[in-house]
Amino acid sequence: MSTRILGIELRRSSAVVVGALIAALGVAGLWTLVMSRQGELWDTQWTLLAAFQRIMLVLLWPLALGGGAWQARRDRRSGMEELLGTTPLPTWRRTLPTAVALALCLILGYVLTLAAGAVRVAGRTDHLSGDWVPITAVGALTLVAAGWLGMGIGRLVPSVYTPPVLVVAGFLALLLPIQLAKSSEPGPVSLLVPNLTSNFDEFTTIAGSVSLAQSLWFTGLAGSGLTLLMVARRRRAVVASVPALLGLVVAMPLLGAAPASGLQRDEGATAEVCTRDSGPTVCVTKAHERGLAELVGPARRALTLLAKLPDAPTSVHEVTGDRPGPQPAREAWLHADTYVSGRGWAADSEDAMVAQILAGAGTRPCEPVAYGPRAVASAWLYGRYPAPGLTVLPGEETDERDAEWRKLKALPAQEQVRRIAAVREAEQTCRGDLEAVLAEDAS
Repeated sequence: MSTRILGIELRRSSAVVVGALIAALGVAGLWTLVMSRQGELWDTQWTLLAAFQRIMLVLLWPLALGGGAWQARRDRRSGMEELLGTTPLPTWRRTLPTAVALALCLILGYVLTLAAGAVRVAGRTDHLSGDWVPITAVGALTLVAAGWLGMGIGRLVPSVYTPPVLVVAGFLALLLPIQLAKSSEPGPVSLLVPNLTSNFDEFTTIAGSVSLAQSLWFTGLAGSGLTLLMVARRRRAVVASVPALLGLVVAMPLLGAAPASGLQRDEGATAEVCTRDSGPTVCVTKAHERGLAELVGPARRALTLLAKLPDAPTSVHEVTGDRPGPQPAREAWLHADTYVSGRGWAADSEDAMVAQILAGAGTRPCEPVAYGPRAVASAWLYGRYPAPGLTVLPGEETDERDAEWRKLKALPAQEQVRRIAAVREAEQTCRGDLEAVLAEDAS
């Protein structure tokens, strides 16, 4: 296949139009969220951008499927189908340039979407993980598989209704796993779809075995679509199922051995970056490295206030929700959700940031979150009630928190210290009722 023939296909086929639609819809999906103040769903991390593109495949994949079917009808639309069928040129020689042109345009449309998002992500994080590469590569491969499968089906059923039917059917087929994921635990079969159906955050990545299995499966599916497009006689179309079945057989054992969600912890993003000066150690995750300098001052002030407690912590560490406990006694933990990449720490002042670190006497909240006792512990350590940036609670809960504060302050000084220390111990291990711990004798 010469570059001249490929150039002609790019100019005369609908490949460029389909690729442009993929790019336009993808870019619109990303920036619509930015304009609606939901850009943090994808703009805080490279892997998050790549993953959000995969989520958008619920719309892009059916479009590629229908675009392929529309392209396959070109000969019939132009009235050339019977004439071309009489030429001695093999079918694959006539159809391969068109298939390659469509694949190139689909990949380019997907890459342009990535580039449009990269402009924003580059200015919001210093952590450049390589995990986004296979996530993006598999996403582009799924679009090629959709385009070629659509071309194969469009050639087999060259009806004017085939493209719209494929778009609707493809969308419904991808929507079903999303609905099932809301009500049940995902399984290996749910990982065969091109779009992601599991919750994804900046500390998560797709398992390598899942990306490998998906690449094998969609390579087989693309092969089936291409075979279906190139077979000379329709009765031989059953041969086209072989590549897809082979890809499925190889992929399923890999998916069965992978996590049920297909996701795993991103060790690079959760790695610690710590201060190196002579002061108390303050650490943040690699994903939030830009926030370290801003955190040092409030964190060290919080450590000074925590020194009122026995066996007080000597360092502050930002931790993610899946960090296993129990929390070491000499560490104060700050939950990673208090930082938003590109915006900084959620607290609106340094004093509020200190109070945030002091919540629960320097612990990450357990589930369910006991806001009242955690806020009381923060205020007691800070030396003022309410503490800066105190979480606003419904009326009755605020009254209960006020009552807890008054009861605590009515106790002897040593008993107050013991109660706050008991709150810290309970949150370190996530055991016990925090309300009861604060209200009753710690002994």
